[in-house]
Amino acid sequence: MDLLISIIIPAYNIENYIARCLDSILNQTYKNIEIIVINDGSSDNTGKIIDNYAFKYDNIKVIHKKNAGVSAARNSGIEVASGDYIGFVDGDDTVDEEMFEVLIDNAIKYDADISHCGYKMVFPSRIDYYHNTGVLVEQNNEIGLKDLLIGNRVEPGLWNKIYKKELFKDIHIDESIKINEDLLINYYLFKKAKKSIFYDKCFYNYTIRKGSAATSKVNKNKIIDPINVRKEILEDLGKNDYLYDIAYEKYIMSLLGVCRNIQIRKNKEYKSYVYEAKKSLKYEINNIIKNKAVSKKIKLMVIGNLYFSRIFYIIDDIHAARTGNRTKYEVK
Repeated sequence: MDLLISIIIPAYNIENYIARCLDSILNQTYKNIEIIVINDGSSDNTGKIIDNYAFKYDNIKVIHKKNAGVSAARNSGIEVASGDYIGFVDGDDTVDEEMFEVLIDNAIKYDADISHCGYKMVFPSRIDYYHNTGVLVEQNNEIGLKDLLIGNRVEPGLWNKIYKKELFKDIHIDESIKINEDLLINYYLFKKAKKSIFYDKCFYNYTIRKGSAATSKVNKNKIIDPINVRKEILEDLGKNDYLYDIAYEKYIMSLLGVCRNIQIRKNKEYKSYVYEAKKSLKYEINNIIKNKAVSKKIKLMVIGNLYFSRIFYIIDDIHAARTGNRTKYEVK
């Protein structure tokens, strides 16, 4: 008998998107699917829409709960999931019809604990592919974890992957973290996985819409969560781990992201966070300079932000005004 996939969908005030999301999953070529939708305290018609779908389709389960955020919603779904594998889809996104069949076939064929694929970023006026080369990559534990930390082949999101359910035993999504929570849980899942398989075909469609997490303005969580996530990973690895230097550079980049983000720098409410980020960089400056794994570019960025910040910010702002681009770090 085909393995069962439990697909967990958190849904909050997405009445204009949830139907197409559910339709894309119901239209999958792989049919042994359990769909678990968590209505996270929606104040619009989202709850009614998913209830109507559950009435029509026996494989849809609905959980209604008070608003507690996407991580709490996902944890609720994991608790009731009965599948051999667990996947996640955001309620405003869609998936191509063959996605879950390809993922489960690869998981079985290569005996992988995690099977993942490429994705598309769907903007109102364009679609960006990441990266759709058609390459198939087997990743042992070390390679999978390294690719995740580097950002090579392993997207930190939960939504373009399926995981063996047993991986979630004793591992839960941290509900206190609102930004980069996917990266943190994936770190622990890839650390636990013996093997993962990546197929670089873009089957997942990530919708960029006004009001979504990807386009929302800077807030406290967008400032401190990326730093805390990178710091937790760093501390969990320990200095003797071969991945420590990679994680260390990412941690430094998250601090730089706070210093260089124009929305943070020019908002009086957030000045204390810039101060704390610079304080952390000063504390680490000797390690940063000595660490061969930290690129020269990052070292120069650190020195510029610490000792020539006024000149550095003026140049950075002029460049951003002319090109519309700014160096991107962890704060988005």
